[in-house]
Order: sequence, then structure tokens, then C-alpha cells
Amino acid sequence: MSETSLDAGAADQGLAPVTIGLAEFDPIADIEANVTKNRSKVGSVRPSALLYTSGVGATVDLPHLSVMPHGLDAWQRYYDRRAGGADVIVEPRLLDLVQAYLGDQVTQLRKAPWAPEAPGGFGVETIDLGIPARIFPQWLRCTGCNLLAPVSHPIFEFKNVLRYRPDQATFVHKDCKGWSPGTGKSKTRKGRDQAAVPARYLIACINGHLDEFPYAAWVHRGGSCPNAKVPQLRMREWKSNLGPDVQIICLSCDARRGMLEATGPKAADKLPRCRGRHPHLDAFYQCDQPGKLMMLGAANQWFASTVGLLALPREEVATVADLLPVLQSLPPEVLAAATGRDALAGFRGWAGSVTQSDLFGNATDDVLWEAIQALKGAGAPPPTAAASTDPTDILIPEWLVLTDEEKYTKHSGAADFRAVRRNTPATLKPIVREVVAVEKLKKVNAFLGFTRIDALDRIDDSKSRVAPLSRDGRPTWVPATEDRGEGFFLQFHEEAVAAWEASILERDVWETYRRAHELNFKRRTSKTADSIDPDSRFPAPRYWALHTLSHLLIREAAMSSGYGSASLTERIYAWREDGERPPAAGLLITTTASDSEGTLGGLVDLSRPERLEPLVHDAVRRGARCSSDPVCSHRRPRGKEDFLHGAACHFCLFVSETSCERTNRFLDRRMLLDLLVDLDIATPALLRPILGA
Repeated sequence: MSETSLDAGAADQGLAPVTIGLAEFDPIADIEANVTKNRSKVGSVRPSALLYTSGVGATVDLPHLSVMPHGLDAWQRYYDRRAGGADVIVEPRLLDLVQAYLGDQVTQLRKAPWAPEAPGGFGVETIDLGIPARIFPQWLRCTGCNLLAPVSHPIFEFKNVLRYRPDQATFVHKDCKGWSPGTGKSKTRKGRDQAAVPARYLIACINGHLDEFPYAAWVHRGGSCPNAKVPQLRMREWKSNLGPDVQIICLSCDARRGMLEATGPKAADKLPRCRGRHPHLDAFYQCDQPGKLMMLGAANQWFASTVGLLALPREEVATVADLLPVLQSLPPEVLAAATGRDALAGFRGWAGSVTQSDLFGNATDDVLWEAIQALKGAGAPPPTAAASTDPTDILIPEWLVLTDEEKYTKHSGAADFRAVRRNTPATLKPIVREVVAVEKLKKVNAFLGFTRIDALDRIDDSKSRVAPLSRDGRPTWVPATEDRGEGFFLQFHEEAVAAWEASILERDVWETYRRAHELNFKRRTSKTADSIDPDSRFPAPRYWALHTLSHLLIREAAMSSGYGSASLTERIYAWREDGERPPAAGLLITTTASDSEGTLGGLVDLSRPERLEPLVHDAVRRGARCSSDPVCSHRRPRGKEDFLHGAACHFCLFVSETSCERTNRFLDRRMLLDLLVDLDIATPALLRPILGA
């Protein structure tokens, strides 16, 4: 087995060094023994990438290698070596949400381990502090002779000797003599080192398992080589427009088999059953699913399961349950200062400065002392109800703060939040109720697990398909990040939105969208979703309209805010009244980053009336035309089509998936603007009151 370890830099560092250690040496032991023939560091990724693109269980493509971050069980020794231990993010609301998904045993949200190198490059190196990982896949192919063998084969050698060029780390085939080393002129050919790259075929299943492709068993059709216990394999490839025209050849017995058989309609009968392997945990589990061929780096190989929310000031008095996770994050010397009730005044100030939390100021002495006693084992914390995982319930606290001037003004002195009310431009007043400039905000994000083949929003009814982060499936902490930034918030008149929405619900075209969503839901969701009503996952018309406007504003703001469109993100507050849940109609455009890029002020400046007014009108004007009209403006799903958008495409509305919270679904310009279309698909325009302004 070949291990790797990834070093995640501090949030404000931007990039995270990645380290790798092979079976022949251990990164930590070699550094302590001053063994530097091959260095551990082989690359770098951003901390946010560990949550969204290159996290636990994902394959991280480096220039010459492919590695997979290990599960959380292997991270602890890297935290133990770091001075001060783990960096803990204190956000009780997010922790409650994570516990609702993974269980009450989760007590911490941790930043990825990192540490700078020793000053001046002298002394003990600390680049081993990072995210443990492994080489995956572990089958390599020589680029000189196409020899196919595991990474542990003696013909492959790992080279990584340049301290400041980790991108040069690679495996080489020693003394490779080319395609036919035993015939003709190749007998006297001088061998030379050739780079070895990861073999690109894998076996996956819908339960999140991933395994090496069984090349030896495949070429021998489930049997073994008659001439060699460990046969030599070779991969040949030809150009083809019909699929992977690749052939696996056994050099020991001349058996041959093409990879096209693994992709045809009968591939399920020829591929092996899933072995239940989670390579990030170095473990096998029971699984009854058929194996599916997957390419290394395929888009559906890894889908992150994350939750995130805005860290907003608390309105209510802190409880014991609120304080416990904050107290657990304190260094022992700070907690030791709480020797009695008479010492709580000094303890509050010290603890508040360490955690940057305002919870201590919102807690009474009785509640604070009870929480301290519960943490020290002198009392049991009171039971609390599990947090709701409904996406709307997660957004409600944010909506209640952003729509109440008294609340956000009162708490604008907090370290991570500042918001002020702006005057609404006169031409926008018929539809826009309030404008809020969010000059400072913090977004906290946590990683819950991952899925393969299908994204989580398609299978969130089937928790068994979410791959675990630890071997027992009950982690006591999860990776998390915190991003700071800015933005602006628009609240719309509920009366105008509700009246417009009522007219949309009566249209035949809305029923067309509903049927398409039902078809889409049944086609792509897991079998355990049969008891779920697709309409419960179908957003209301107000969401479609505000989501469409959000995309138009993102595209327009990117031209004048100083940020690229991929750096801007949306947060849509759009739901109808439901029981005790108040209705909402608003959108928040933000930019957040783990460094100072998220606080340049260019986006929040757009909330000033003299800038917001032309921003909205220019966005609307551009959205009224699309270079693919009239095809785009008349688009709607028909028959068995199940796409989830109307008049929307890459030319007019689609944005980067880093910006859109629904992967460019639920968009339609017709709901927002007066487009020249056929009457059977025409809808009233939400922005009609301001279109002529």
C-alpha cells in the first residue's frame, strides 16, 4: 500500500501544501530521522477545495500523480504534531446542523492541519503536517512502453528530490527500452527512465465504493495466467470515435481483451461485483451492488456532501447547549482559569478573545457556570432537540436578521458581521422593498461525506449511499472552513410577489415544469425515494423568478465590481407561507474568500442607490435578449424531456457552478421579463412594474 499525506494551509494562506509518503518510508518518521532522499510534499490545494473538489475520498490530480485523501481516522497524528493541536471553528448553529446529519458524537468543526516551514528553511521541517492520503489508483502505466503494473512493482521508482519543485514528483520506469525490448535493434537499445502515469480505469458502485480495475483478471477473463503467477501486462491504445479502443495484453501468455466490452450494454454481466472497498479508509465493507466502469477524473466520481450557513449574531440568550461546543474548543489553560463563579468575569474576556465569539456576552453567570461544570463532568448537559435539516429552515434565521433593520443594526459591531440599510432607488420601489449593504459577513462550511455516481441532492433520502468519513461511520469531528466577504441583499414586496405567483400557478406552462420535475426526480433519484412526493422538492415560482434575477445580477456585477463572476455566489430566500413559517422573497449576492480577496469593497459598493439602479436595469436589459433567441425564449420541456429550466442557456443566464446554488436549474427569463413568445408559454413578468422605468 502506498500512503500519502496532504498538508492543508491556514485559511488566510490560500494554498495548502500536499505531501506524499510511499510504502518504503513514512513521512513523519523520515522527517524525524532526517531522511530527505525523497520529500513528502508533492503539491498544493486550497482549503476550500478539500470540501468541494478534492476532499476525503476524491482523486486529486497532480502533474504526474493521482492521490486520494484519507479518512479522518488518519488525520489525528498530524494534529497531534502541530503546536496547539487542531484549529477549531466555533459556530454552534452549524455544529447542530452537522449533528443532525451525523450524530451527537460530533463535537468539533476543525480546520485542515497545516504549519509553515521552519524560518529560513533550517531545523526540523514541518511540511509533514497535512492531510494524510495515498496513491490512487495504484496501477501505473509506463509512457514509454505502456507496461501496466502496480505501484509496488520494483520496476517503478519514486522521485521527488527538489524541495521547492514538488510538482516534479513522479514515478519512473527504470531503464525502459521501449515497446519491443526483446527483438530486433531493441536488444542493444540503451534504456532510459520514462515517466509512469496512473492507469485510468476504475470500478465504482452507487454505494460510494471505489476500486482498482482488475486488469489481470480482465485480460484472462476471470482466470489466471497459465505461464506466470505475476504476469506482465501492457496497455495498447488506438484512436477511435466509438469508445475506448484500448486493449489489455498479457505478455506472459499473449492473452488479449479490449476495454470496449466494459462499456457496452452487456458490461454489467462482464464486470466484477463491487467488493465494498473504501480506499480512503483502507477498508472493505459488504456490498451487493454491481460494479460500474469509471474513468479516473470523471465528473461523477465524487460529489461532496457539505452544509454551510452565514455566521450571524445571536438574538437570544445563550444556553448550556450553545456554550458547550465553544468551551470544548478552548485551550486547557484558558478553561483552567474558570476556577469559580468569582472568576467568571476575567474568564469571559479571555475566552471571548480566543474564540472571537459573542456567546459569552449573551450568557448569564448561572448558565456559563453550568456549562463549565457539565464540560468538566460535574453535571449532565440538558437534552436538546435535533436541528432541522430542511434547507428552508436553515435559511430562516438569516432571513429574519437581514429583513429586520433593528436586528442587523444592533449587531453590526460584531467581529464577523456588519450591515447597513441603503435607500431604495426610486425606479425599483414598486418591486424592491429594502436594500441592505452587508459590509462584512462570515460563511462557515462543513464537510459531511461524499457520494459517487449521483449527487447528494438526488439521494438525500438514502443515507446509506453517503460514504463515511471514518471507519466506524461516527466521526467525532468534521473538516470545516470559514470564509469572509461582503455583499448586498434585496428584499422584495411580499404582496407583489404573492399576487404574481398566484397568476403563474394557473398557467399550463407551470404544469409543464412540474411534470418535467417529477419525471426528472423519478429518473435520477435512488430507489428509496419512491415514497417521497416530488412536488415537495419542487421550488415555487417565486424561486424561479428570483433565481433568474440573481443570475442576471451576478453576470452584470462581474463587469463592475472587480470580481470575476465565478467569485460571486447567490443565496436565495424564496418560499411561500407554510404554517408558522413566514413567507420570504429576497436574494443575497456575496463574495467570500479565505483571504482578503473577499473584503475589497467592490461588491458592497454596488448597493449604493446611484449604482444599484443602473446595475439592475442594465442586467434586465441584457437579459431581455439572448443570442440563441428565439430558440431560448421559447424553450420548455416537452414529452419525455426532463430538463429543469425554461428560457435560459449559457448565452443569457447560466453561470459557474461555484456561483449557482442549484447547478443552473430552475431558471426562466419569461417569468421575470416580458419576452416576445407564443401565448401558450407566455407568463406574467415579475419585474413588469419597473421594466418601463
